[in-house]
Amino acid sequence: MYTLGYLLLAAALLGAVTTVVDSVLGTIQLSAIIKKIPIVGSNWGLIVAIAMCWYLKMAPASGWGMSFSDDWMTYTANGAIVMGMIPVKDAVISMVGKGLRA
Repeated sequence: MYTLGYLLLAAALLGAVTTVVDSVLGTIQLSAIIKKIPIVGSNWGLIVAIAMCWYLKMAPASGWGMSFSDDWMTYTANGAIVMGMIPVKDAVISMVGKGLRA
């Protein structure tokens, strides 16, 4: 139960971090350049999620007993999990917004 809450909060944090990073890149006029790079541009949200997990030393997958042999694997998997939780976070917020009567 706590792991699900942790993942939902991490997904909400990812939304804020992505907004700030995009805003800063837009201010220094690098946003359009980064979005045009073939692989980086289409996976920008995942890259930000992995960087956020690395910087904050987040490991939500450890709540399920998942462990990896290398740090890069840990941060990549956790970034992908947090990124995948964004639709779940949106559904929970929508459900709460409707007064739990969905």
